[in-house]
Amino acid sequence: MHFSIVIIVICVATSLGSLCGIGGGVIIKPVLDAVSSFSKFQIALISTSCVLTTCSTSVIKHLIYRTKVNLKESLVLAVGGILGGIAGTYFFNFIRDIINDSYPETGKDIITLIQNAGIGFLIFLVLLYMLTLKKKGVSYHLNSLLVVGIIGVFLGMISVFLDIGGGAINVCIFILLFSMNVKSAAVNSLLVIVFSQITKLIQYVIMGNFKDNVTFDDTLTWWLFVILIITSVITGIIGSHFNKKIDASYIDLAYDGSLVGIILIAGYNVVNISIKLAK
Repeated sequence: MHFSIVIIVICVATSLGSLCGIGGGVIIKPVLDAVSSFSKFQIALISTSCVLTTCSTSVIKHLIYRTKVNLKESLVLAVGGILGGIAGTYFFNFIRDIINDSYPETGKDIITLIQNAGIGFLIFLVLLYMLTLKKKGVSYHLNSLLVVGIIGVFLGMISVFLDIGGGAINVCIFILLFSMNVKSAAVNSLLVIVFSQITKLIQYVIMGNFKDNVTFDDTLTWWLFVILIITSVITGIIGSHFNKKIDASYIDLAYDGSLVGIILIAGYNVVNISIKLAK
């Protein structure tokens, strides 16, 4: 696989991520599952590191712009996401061990199949809301921080289990529950993703993932990883700039288009892996 393909994937994913608030992990994981020979840990590390870099850069840029942020709701959702992420990690490891013990030769493929099917289904539900209920004005003004925290726990568990940042779902939640437009939802989503991705990296260290897995090899070299991080900084700056400058309708279009692309890629992976397992 040519390294330029990986750089293009990260560039497109993080650009859309910072523009629409989806982070980019929900694009990076299924695409790299489809086109790369990276290990599952390497894909997770690339996704987490690039998404964290892009979102952090975008949040700093928005702070400079003095963009309005619903800080209280975002922080409660983020804390809930952290707690859910911790629970989701143990749940994922439990399911992974059961599958690997039951199917030692195909366990990794089965896990990838489950994750891609989950991504495709959830994003389909989000797209369904955006194209139907949102256009009918179905949204709420949620004031209960307890409920917000519980939703954060749920989102955190999902994002860790599916190995994504969860930004695409976060944006939908902010629009549905807090009646935000897509531009405001995008910024608040990026803030939540920063906390969730920092927590994920800390968990990698605590649980010994860097010791138990090969980080850099001939497939993922250290210099390629550095290029991907630099790319993520640049796209974070560019995406946040356009989020501030262009009309919300264009961001809506980019967001919906991203959802369609994610569903198609996840669907391709499900079909491809299913055929592989059937042989």
